[in-house]
Amino acid sequence: MRFQVLGNFEVLDDSRVRTPSAPKLRRTLALLILRHNEVVPTKDLIGELWGSSPPDKAIRAVHTYIYELRRSLARPGCGGELLLRTRPGGYTVRVPESAIDLNSFRALVEEGREVLAAGDPGHAREVLNRALGMWQGSALANVDCGELLEAHATELEERRLRALEMRVEADFQLGRHHELNGELKALAAARPLHEGIHAKLMLALYRSGRRGEALKVFHDLRRHLVDELGLEPGPELQRLQRSMLAGDASLDPPAAPPPPPRCAQPPAPPAQLPRDTADFTGRQTVLDEIAGLLAAHGDTTGLPVVSLAGMPGVGKTATAVHLAHAVRARYPDGQLYVPLGGSQPTPATAAEAMEHILRGIGVAPRDIPSTLGGRTALFRTWSSDRRVLLVLDDADSPQQVEPLLPGGTGCAVLITARSLLYGLRGARTVALGCLSTAEGGQLLTRLIGREWRDAEPEAVADVVRLADGLPLAITFLGERLMALRPVSISCVLAKIRSAKGQHRLSQLSALGLDLYDRLDSCFRKLDEDAQEAFLRVALIPLRLFTAGQGAQVLGTDTTTADVVLMRLVDASLVEVSEERAAGGRHYRFREPVRAYALEKVAVERTAPSARHFRGL
Repeated sequence: MRFQVLGNFEVLDDSRVRTPSAPKLRRTLALLILRHNEVVPTKDLIGELWGSSPPDKAIRAVHTYIYELRRSLARPGCGGELLLRTRPGGYTVRVPESAIDLNSFRALVEEGREVLAAGDPGHAREVLNRALGMWQGSALANVDCGELLEAHATELEERRLRALEMRVEADFQLGRHHELNGELKALAAARPLHEGIHAKLMLALYRSGRRGEALKVFHDLRRHLVDELGLEPGPELQRLQRSMLAGDASLDPPAAPPPPPRCAQPPAPPAQLPRDTADFTGRQTVLDEIAGLLAAHGDTTGLPVVSLAGMPGVGKTATAVHLAHAVRARYPDGQLYVPLGGSQPTPATAAEAMEHILRGIGVAPRDIPSTLGGRTALFRTWSSDRRVLLVLDDADSPQQVEPLLPGGTGCAVLITARSLLYGLRGARTVALGCLSTAEGGQLLTRLIGREWRDAEPEAVADVVRLADGLPLAITFLGERLMALRPVSISCVLAKIRSAKGQHRLSQLSALGLDLYDRLDSCFRKLDEDAQEAFLRVALIPLRLFTAGQGAQVLGTDTTTADVVLMRLVDASLVEVSEERAAGGRHYRFREPVRAYALEKVAVERTAPSARHFRGL
């Protein structure tokens, strides 16, 4: 899903337009999009919609608008709440930066500024023209803006003008003053008091041999300033006028710019890995297994591709980054890191990810092919005789990953994903489970220190058990302990248990445990039948349960229930227990996952209906 604010406000889903037609819905969504990935307080939405005189039921009306937006933005099998989320005191829209045209515009303008400063006006002109070409009219043209949106629209127009001024400067450096005259006249007419634009127009006319017209521009501007504001033109404009009257040679067109300097040395290999985690703990067996799989270079196995799969918060990214740092010396031609956003409402497309890769290896933006096939071919050619490590974080699907794989068997690929990537040819999957009790204790000790651990070893073990081995939860609890020092761990643990009992998992994100949204992302990627199955088996009041017990709550036979449960295992929401138990294979929920499922059931106010799951 993409959003446009540079012109009419539009919501585009593939080729469909999904822009809200109701004016207040459009205003609400526009404000949320312009402040995406941050919490917009409810009071700001009320102020934007009704100003200083809101109706008595304004909050209820806002709730209704949010409900309508969620419903209108929902896709089949993917609820709108993935995009629009409720937060304490307000709402937030979570979308990738690339989904909003404004962010692409900003990136191009920044690139144009850097290129212009580096002495390449030709390239700068090309980049800035691409940025300006994204505008389809005035910002938010079809939105009846209130005070907040009006301020945003004004700021956007200022950004557009600054980009235009930079592109004009690039044209001046290229000696294109003849071509600028008409454009600058139109700009000056639209902004009759803007001294900077009038100065550029004067200079363009003067360099085109039209000195009289250039001086007339000065006199017309001076008359407007004196008549409307009682001001004389500024010192810079007055100096420009005097220089023109004197025929100052400094105003003559500059010589053609020299070509931009070329680097004598080849660019350094890319080194994009995020920083390693200082308190990384355990995982040695998994690290050794992945390192061995990645080391399979130059033989008949082809390109080593390893997928690290596990539930949200289990530490997949931390483990992948830690391993990548450990083996980076094997890949002297570079290490590339690509966030794929598989857990986000709108994951990165393969084309977007490939553009990220090509920029990382030094391909100039103007040389990046426009098609995915062209980009893939360029990267595979570049990588065919190199040794590069590619880390693809948070993958969404095999179709997203396949075009990104490099061409040489001397390279290696490490992927993290929440579910198994069935169909990715040649990939080996390594499952990442939760920490053992010993490893969890080591992680907590790294966070709180040995002295505190030794003072209350039983309380430390209780904290690890409360987190059920999930690294994200252990880190959260450790941070809470440190924040409340010097209170004893036992006392803090009692407070945490009390908070856990009083707050839903979704509310704990406000305290720093961002787990609910991660689990919700996994849940929303399931189809309707699998979602219902997940909620029903979460109601089984056992720590370990069998397929037969699952069949009872699903209302189906044991074989079908086993297939259903294995699909939930593939989605990293249910685990196959390693504990030996009578009755064959046993399954289990991690406590945070069960808490999430029970909260979903409680919100629905009824248990899911029993049904047969023959289609799973």
